[in-house]
Amino acid sequence: MATLTDRLRALLRYRVGKFDSQTLESDLGIHAMVRSGVNVTEQSALAISTVYACVYKIASTLSSLGLEIYVRNGRNVEVANQHPAYDLITSTPNEHQNAYDFWETVVASSLMYGCGYAIIERNNRGYAERLVPVSYYDVDVKEVDGERVFVIRDYGVVTQENMLEISNMNRMSPIRLHRENIGLAKAAQDFGSEYFGQKGQMTGVLASDQPLRKEQMDVIQNSWNQSAMNAGTKLLPFGFKYQRITITPDEAQFIETRKFQAEEICRIYNVPPVLVQLPSQTTYNNVEQQNLMFARHTISPWTKRIEQEIDRKLIQSFERPEIYSKFNMNDLHRGDLAARTNYYQQMLQSGVMSINEVRSKEQMNPVEGGDVHTVQVNQIALDRLGAFSDKMSESDGEQPTT
Repeated sequence: MATLTDRLRALLRYRVGKFDSQTLESDLGIHAMVRSGVNVTEQSALAISTVYACVYKIASTLSSLGLEIYVRNGRNVEVANQHPAYDLITSTPNEHQNAYDFWETVVASSLMYGCGYAIIERNNRGYAERLVPVSYYDVDVKEVDGERVFVIRDYGVVTQENMLEISNMNRMSPIRLHRENIGLAKAAQDFGSEYFGQKGQMTGVLASDQPLRKEQMDVIQNSWNQSAMNAGTKLLPFGFKYQRITITPDEAQFIETRKFQAEEICRIYNVPPVLVQLPSQTTYNNVEQQNLMFARHTISPWTKRIEQEIDRKLIQSFERPEIYSKFNMNDLHRGDLAARTNYYQQMLQSGVMSINEVRSKEQMNPVEGGDVHTVQVNQIALDRLGAFSDKMSESDGEQPTT
């Protein structure tokens, strides 16, 4: 619960700079209360282990992937490690962070708040020379003359082309959108904490069929409270009965609720439960399949978002499309190598693809003679297949010499 000081600070900040209604709600706790009786904000949601695990899994996976800038030179593709943006996205975006920390910060912000921001500082030639991540709460998005601009607290106004913006669907916070689901998970977590904090003792009342004076009630109440603090058997005063007024974890389906809500959070972030250590009946094969699903359906859309934002804002218009950025997804697709190899082999043997077409799909440069389409018959070129067939026919018609 926000203290009075926190509320006053938020109000002051709201008046002097930002802020949209979402920020004010989050800072003050306004409308953050959900029907399960808990406050849900982006920060409080991270206290739920499944939310933290999902955010960390996606952000850390993306940050650990290889990211390069390439240049096409005819049919050849080379790493453009001399491009001004290369070091920014692969090594040193600014003097305080390495590339891993930078991308993890920006992606985690997008997963929590709906957007992750970084200011692009350029040199006099228009090339980016520094990327500075900005807190979501320090950014106020405005529209001026039909264009989006960003008002940054303690910095100034930044135009759209100078703001690297990694956003999820419609720039919506998953935590705000699904606050009821997350609130139920937090309520179940709080219930467990309170239950075990009371050493498993349930709240109840002492009932008596005899009238009592207030002094007697106070003495009995103090005596009972004192005994409740100590382990062991409790003795009830004569003529009293203990009536429980709270439900047990079994009655509340505590374990089932926590498990179901954890799976709900995994659905929100599109992360297979097994990848955030949730118990499930798994085998090596289906874990491998879930890893491939995670790579294809969760990570790939994020890589596409980031690649397109890099190409649009860190690579100059006259350089595109010859110069472009690309994540290396081979490590994530490693479990699918056997299927890919089998597919390419069939395409090559049937003459549908050439060696160089396969190499192009794998981000590899062409080789001499690799444009020829072949079929499985001794890998003969299609344009020579007729001559080969005629030669074989002639050979079959020859009589053996004696």
